[in-house]
Amino acid sequence: MKTRMIMLAGCCLFAFALHLAFSGHALAGKPALKLGVNLDTTGYAAWLGEPELRAVQLYADQVNAGGGIDGHPLELVVYDNQSNPEKSSTNAKKLIQRDKVSAMIATSITATSNATKPVAQAEKVTMFSLSGSYEPNYADSYSFAGFVHTTGMVATIYDYFAKKGIKRVALLCANDSTGQTWLDQASKEAKAYGIQIASERFNVNDMDVTPQLARLKGINPQALIVGVSGKPNAVVAKNFNQMGFKIPYITGHGNISDSFLKLMEGNEPDTLLLPGAYFVVWKELPASYPQKKLMQEFAEAYQKKFHQLPDIYAVVAYDAARVTVEAMRRVKAQGPQDSGKIRAEIEKIKNFPAAYGGAYTFSKDDHRGLKKTDAVMLQVKDGKFRLAR
Repeated sequence: MKTRMIMLAGCCLFAFALHLAFSGHALAGKPALKLGVNLDTTGYAAWLGEPELRAVQLYADQVNAGGGIDGHPLELVVYDNQSNPEKSSTNAKKLIQRDKVSAMIATSITATSNATKPVAQAEKVTMFSLSGSYEPNYADSYSFAGFVHTTGMVATIYDYFAKKGIKRVALLCANDSTGQTWLDQASKEAKAYGIQIASERFNVNDMDVTPQLARLKGINPQALIVGVSGKPNAVVAKNFNQMGFKIPYITGHGNISDSFLKLMEGNEPDTLLLPGAYFVVWKELPASYPQKKLMQEFAEAYQKKFHQLPDIYAVVAYDAARVTVEAMRRVKAQGPQDSGKIRAEIEKIKNFPAAYGGAYTFSKDDHRGLKKTDAVMLQVKDGKFRLAR
């Protein structure tokens, strides 16, 4: 099997588009089926796109080593959208109109996925977003998405609160799209759980949030939810500890990464919790857990190939490729003319084991496939993610 790599320079910025094709020369007789991969492998979301790309590459290798898709080699056509919505849209047009892909893995974050969506819809080509906040359920949707949705993640947190008797919750959310999503969903779901919410906002570039925390402390909260991803958590956690809070600190599933663990070193609250995926703690799961073998095989294969452990973003991408290729197999896809059949077939997939944890069950009305029960509460303990107790 050959691998071709082409590096292209951008017009005004030093950037690249990566075109990586598994030409499948070891598979003779049938033309390749092309899977477009439009990911945020540079730019501010590169920490998501890089492991996602590696996971899709791993799966393509496994498919081709096993004889391809009904004898057709799987060819990946990969472009970097540089975490830029406009670039993401341009890439999608190239993949569909020039490269003739049968489906796309696109993209890492909501903004770039939203930019790809109208292209996929207009061209009637199936796309699988890897964003937890992207909404794939709309009329005549050609979009699918990974992760348990943020709504399900909030409900997972509130289920945990119910077990612990937590009723008064402080909510500190950033003034960005992630923060707005957390504010909206946490406020909405609180009513069903009888939870009292007090909320404050902050800017992602703020270096001090003690005024907001001081106001929230006034309700005597039993827990704090921080709606932000990445670096701002270090500022919030530092101020949280300085002010003597001794309540659980909960933040979003977008922070499940080694970089988050390093970020929180020296600032880690006594109880640091996140909603997440069973895969993150697969070693702690009992041997009877249905997907444990699948999780172990993926983790070991990824580590062997790339000399590092896979994270939650890698497993979401791996599953997206697995689901898409499963549909290709079922419809005996021959090329881009079958993308509509691929969409229809994904909608028929039921109880498909997820390396993420749980199982995918799609329908015409549910293009995400995972439900709240496929999420689990995690706790950071001694610099590692553990099952929350």
